[in-house]
Amino acid sequence: MEYRYHLSGNAPVLYPTETWYSALFYEQDESLPLPKRYPYRGEWGEILSTEILSREDYPMPIKLDIAWLSIVEQQFYQLETDLPTDQFQSIWNQASPETFSHIVLGMAPYGGVALWCVGNDKSVLVKWMHARTHEVNFRDFKTGDQYTNLEDYCARYLEGNPLAKEHLEKEGLPQRDLYDNYMKQFTYRYQIEFGQWDEDKKAEFDYIEECLFDGTHDKLHDGSLMNYHQAGKPKKLAVNWHIGESEYTAYLWFEDEEILTAFNRFYGANPEEKSDLTIKIDSDKNKYELSLSHHGQNDPQVISESAYQIIVFKDGLECYRSDNYNQERGAWVW
Repeated sequence: MEYRYHLSGNAPVLYPTETWYSALFYEQDESLPLPKRYPYRGEWGEILSTEILSREDYPMPIKLDIAWLSIVEQQFYQLETDLPTDQFQSIWNQASPETFSHIVLGMAPYGGVALWCVGNDKSVLVKWMHARTHEVNFRDFKTGDQYTNLEDYCARYLEGNPLAKEHLEKEGLPQRDLYDNYMKQFTYRYQIEFGQWDEDKKAEFDYIEECLFDGTHDKLHDGSLMNYHQAGKPKKLAVNWHIGESEYTAYLWFEDEEILTAFNRFYGANPEEKSDLTIKIDSDKNKYELSLSHHGQNDPQVISESAYQIIVFKDGLECYRSDNYNQERGAWVW
């Protein structure tokens, strides 16, 4: 069976990469290379490069063979592995035909490799893998006399990327488990609880949108986020509701270390245990609370207000922001 998709490479904006060679095989001897981009850097999980070919439909990939350079580490990595073809097919078949447009391959620090099915309104993590370090003769990677060695090559790139350079100089390389923690999956659903109003001012939930630390997002408004599902930790949320004819939207941004601590403390060694992420809303009193609780149990663990920032709009006008809110103007447009 064939599917319509394009390929894209991806790497975090602070940890750019460049591929040496790359291919996703869809038949034993037939493959598609990742479209080149120098370098790959952007939001984790997003489509960064697309090549339009005359052929549009392909079987799902069966194998990956890739080698790439992590520029801030000055280290090459290589991975050759079979891929979960059945899982690709299942994800694609369960969605509507227009949901996904790309298979995206992400390259993270210390050899982390992610594969996602990605579309404008939804993306799904297929697999998180680890590559091994790879020794490469620099002259095989770059020919000519413009660069003398790998160190010089990476340093010159960073001169043109002040954001990555400044972060590397101030913070150094990330912790080795940073992206393992980002990609960790938990089983939960969202629950929305409203404060008390008169009957003629009853609040009604409309939809929730999410962007997660594992590089996925969901803006389908199909209700699936209110059912138990496996997902990463929330990075950004948008919650929409109405009271009478007034429309409300709350936007939340999460601090990665604090939300990681909250999830790990709550789930412990059982990330697959069904749990509820409850968002309590009382827009009349400007009170908002988030908590985690196990399915069927009254044991809420309140998430510290310092773990997230929030801004709320009523009919398009700001009506509340948390004391710790420091997002740039327009950050809620995503």
